[in-house]
Amino acid sequence: MRKPISIFLLIIVVLSACAKKEQPMEKVFPVKVVTLTPKAISSTIILAGTVGSKAYSLVSAPVEGSISRLNIVEGDNVNSGKILLYIMPVDQQNILGQAQADYEQIKTDLEKTSEQNRNELAEKLKEALERLESAKKLYKPIPVVSPIAGTIISKSIEVGSNVSTKQTLIEIADLKQLIIKSAVSEEYISKIKIGQNVKVKIHSMGDGFLSGKISVVTPGIRTESRTADIEVSIPEETRVRPGMTASIEITVDQKQNTLIVPQDILIVKPNGDKFVFVSENDTAKMIKVATGIESNTEIEIISGLNNGDKVITMGQENLKDGAKVKLPEASKPVKGEGKSK
Repeated sequence: MRKPISIFLLIIVVLSACAKKEQPMEKVFPVKVVTLTPKAISSTIILAGTVGSKAYSLVSAPVEGSISRLNIVEGDNVNSGKILLYIMPVDQQNILGQAQADYEQIKTDLEKTSEQNRNELAEKLKEALERLESAKKLYKPIPVVSPIAGTIISKSIEVGSNVSTKQTLIEIADLKQLIIKSAVSEEYISKIKIGQNVKVKIHSMGDGFLSGKISVVTPGIRTESRTADIEVSIPEETRVRPGMTASIEITVDQKQNTLIVPQDILIVKPNGDKFVFVSENDTAKMIKVATGIESNTEIEIISGLNNGDKVITMGQENLKDGAKVKLPEASKPVKGEGKSK
């Protein structure tokens, strides 16, 4: 009886061993981590704007007429009160033109007349000349002066050009007082202030930035757009001209010595809860976190994580809580890791 029992037990042992061998090994996921250390983070907004000038003027024609004299060219610097041009009003032109025509006609008639009529025409010519000279003294071109000190940005007229009343003739701007006008959402009004430094990018000047400073924040909100107008002063720059488009980068919030992670590692559930994976003893743990301010690529963690935690930043897409993970040699903690530079 013992022999059959022994064979039976042997079969059970062999089958158990085979079953153990057939059990699949637990999958290990390769990941990369960063060790959390306190850092600074800033939240910014980007606004579109247009370059202008604090001192800016469009000079228009005070009367209908023609340009009789032009004293400026584009690029000239002018003082306030400088005579830019002269306009001969159309009604005065008509009077002068008629007086000139009368004089020329009598002069022609005198040259063609017989000797017996010359005395009479000579007297008429003298009277016509007196009327012409009187009209020239009485009817003179009207001077148009610059209302501000600045640079001639553009002009739309030449000598002899006919102009109408209130027609824009010349554009003048003070290039030493350049500003950028924009509008900011009411959401951020309380987070910006006059005198605050900002970054300015002029689109036509490449990727470089100019320094700027908020100089005006209007106290009221536009009801239709829920925005407030702002002005940003920028330093004099020979390449910047009114009318150019620009972007303004304004810091609306910032924190020092806080924990931050890349935004793209956050797992957001349908109910809005946010999670990240951390590596602890080669095991992935799914941790619920609360977030604070965010930059373009990073976000502040205000609860859920601690200084020194190893947050998984690559390979987390297929992880589940409790999954086994493996760190690359370069990502394994070494002595001194986590200290900020």
